[in-house]
Amino acid sequence: MKKIYSASITPFTENEEIDTKSVERLINFDLERGIEGFFFLGTMGEWAVLDSSMKQDLLQTAGDVIGDRAEIIVGVHSTGLNGILENVENFSKYNCTSFAVQLPGGWAKPSDPVAYMHRIADFSAKPVYLYYVPTTNGIYFSKEQFEDLFKHPNIRGVKNSSDSLRTRKELLLMKDKSNFTLFEGQEWVVDESLALGCDGALVGMAPLGAKLFKSIASAVDSGDLEQAAEYQRIMLEIFDGIYGADLSTVWAGQKYALKVLGIFSTEKSLVPSQQDVMNSESRKRIEKCLDEYRDYLI
Repeated sequence: MKKIYSASITPFTENEEIDTKSVERLINFDLERGIEGFFFLGTMGEWAVLDSSMKQDLLQTAGDVIGDRAEIIVGVHSTGLNGILENVENFSKYNCTSFAVQLPGGWAKPSDPVAYMHRIADFSAKPVYLYYVPTTNGIYFSKEQFEDLFKHPNIRGVKNSSDSLRTRKELLLMKDKSNFTLFEGQEWVVDESLALGCDGALVGMAPLGAKLFKSIASAVDSGDLEQAAEYQRIMLEIFDGIYGADLSTVWAGQKYALKVLGIFSTEKSLVPSQQDVMNSESRKRIEKCLDEYRDYLI
């Protein structure tokens, strides 16, 4: 059975604090639509612009609301190994099932990313996922590196957010020999990725689109790939409608959509590029998208 996980976004009050009421509404909205897991403090969660107090408030609230109803993956990303290990230690006290690591890039990029991940897995008492996003950090794994990565018993799997068809194929072939979970991380190829053998999708539009992504997964499970492709086509229409064709409203746009649906209180984002993007044109575009595809979301 294919699973859909939410790469959750983080709601804020107008005072730029964690909006705990909206966190609760969002989690229940997604659980009611079949979401099996949540990933907090990822890219869509704006992890890099949250202070430690905000992260703690988010994790405490989310853990309390979810309980044992879904897997909870927590991002422990930082600008270096010491920060990652510190996050692993600090976040272990919250209700979470596993951790995810986006490796640091730039001058802090590890010379041996596999050994780096193995050290984190050695340190962590909980299983660890690799959040593989090479276009962001510039770290590209070879087939051999992936094979070495999965030799560690505490590496649970990978969220593959690369655009590489070759990488996806190689990882799928490895699943025949290694025991790991493979999540597709790109919204626009969920149907074909699940049909090819990925265990599920862990995507940033699932907070809003949980129902539609579960429809794609169910269609694949039933063998109706034509129906899955049709749901995927609709998802792409919603993707452009909410995010904008130029991806200008990725964070704020989805938050505004959830605000229109009564789940979020504000569309506030702490990502600098998102703070002034919600003009009248973008609001009208998102409202039109919600009106047209409401039945696929609600």
